[in-house]
Amino acid sequence: MAATGVGDKDGDGAAVSLRFRLNLMIGLTMLLIIGLGFVFAILNARRSVAEEVASTVNLAMQLIEAGIAERRGSDPPDQAWLAQLRSLDRTRHLRIHIDQPPGGMHQGALSPVPTSREVPAWFGWAVTPPAGVAERRVPVEGGAEAMIRIEANAGDEIVEAWNETQGFLLLLLVLAVAIYALVHVTVGRAFRSVGVILEGLENIDKGDFGKRLPHFPLPEFALISRAFNHMAATLEHAREENRALTQQSLRIQEEERRFLAQELHDELGQSVTAIKVMAATLRAAGEQHKEAVEQIMTICDRLFGVVRGMMRRLRPTVLDELGLSVSLEDLVETWRQRHPELSLAFDCEAGVDECAGEARIHLFRIVQEGLTNIVKHAGAHRADIGLRLLRGGDGMDQVLLEVADDGRGFEPAQPRRGFGLLGIRERVASLGGQFELRTHPGRGVVLRVIVPCGGTVQ
Repeated sequence: MAATGVGDKDGDGAAVSLRFRLNLMIGLTMLLIIGLGFVFAILNARRSVAEEVASTVNLAMQLIEAGIAERRGSDPPDQAWLAQLRSLDRTRHLRIHIDQPPGGMHQGALSPVPTSREVPAWFGWAVTPPAGVAERRVPVEGGAEAMIRIEANAGDEIVEAWNETQGFLLLLLVLAVAIYALVHVTVGRAFRSVGVILEGLENIDKGDFGKRLPHFPLPEFALISRAFNHMAATLEHAREENRALTQQSLRIQEEERRFLAQELHDELGQSVTAIKVMAATLRAAGEQHKEAVEQIMTICDRLFGVVRGMMRRLRPTVLDELGLSVSLEDLVETWRQRHPELSLAFDCEAGVDECAGEARIHLFRIVQEGLTNIVKHAGAHRADIGLRLLRGGDGMDQVLLEVADDGRGFEPAQPRRGFGLLGIRERVASLGGQFELRTHPGRGVVLRVIVPCGGTVQ
């Protein structure tokens, strides 16, 4: 089982994943079991060889004692009996050494029988027991004595022990592999469920509340799936309600701005116009109050400028009359005049006005807020504003708005005191669009907004 990103994506690259730790623990446990089994097999083989060899030597000595006991009432052992005894040298595990008196037969010590080549040297060294030797003096014909020495030879028993140990270790290895494979499959299935849950959590973190977790066969993960799906449904419902409330608030705000702009135009504008007309009439009637009249007309002209600026900020009438592109050009030109130190560039692709639909006022407000932030906080020398169409293969076209500057930028993770960016996010969310902010200290800011064509509020 390869390690995954249960932690690979958890923000701590140095952390060891749970799957890797389980693999390591299971692998070490299997190695420990195999190692203990190996030690047990070696010790058991050594004990078995030692017991078998000792049993063989004891049996040979008992046979010799029995043969001597049978002859105590008759003649001492003769050469025929010794010859029979020498024939036992061909018995497994035995090496018989007989020393007879001078003039008799003599059998020198035989070299040890080598262990089979099929047995590794280390195994032979590990299980070979200490040398077992038994001696017995027996009287023979002529009043002399013969020395019978029985030596243990464990070669054949070691071969058998090696074959048994091989079988045991092979069985142990097969069992260990089978257990590891079973744990691998079981834990792997569980971690596939964990991966699906992590993917769901990542979707929640990205704001995608529409996806649901499947039903898992394991009861614990099934409970998590049900709880997660309930949470996602609740969040999705709350987001839809927030979007509806946000859009309603924005709609009311725009209506209030429209009403205030209309009132300024109808009431204050007409009143200032009337004052200016009366002042012009007084100026034509005589020169007595010429200076006061001039001041009144100057104030009226200034008020006209203030009213037009307020009306433009409250509700750009050109947006309703001539469309988004022209209204943004007018907005950019106004900012150029007010801030000549800032170089502004504006580019709008053909067809954006038709595609934007109800989103026009929101795109206008986003550009307005972006220019305000650039002038107040960025300290930039240049800003670029672009509107383009994104053609979707499924027929779902989108409008892309980018506002970029070469200002000082900021750290994205640092909390911001103002509500400008938050307001932009809310507007984009109410349109079902995407909001992206790319910035870094000293590298300016790029504001990227994508909204679906038609601008239908969700």
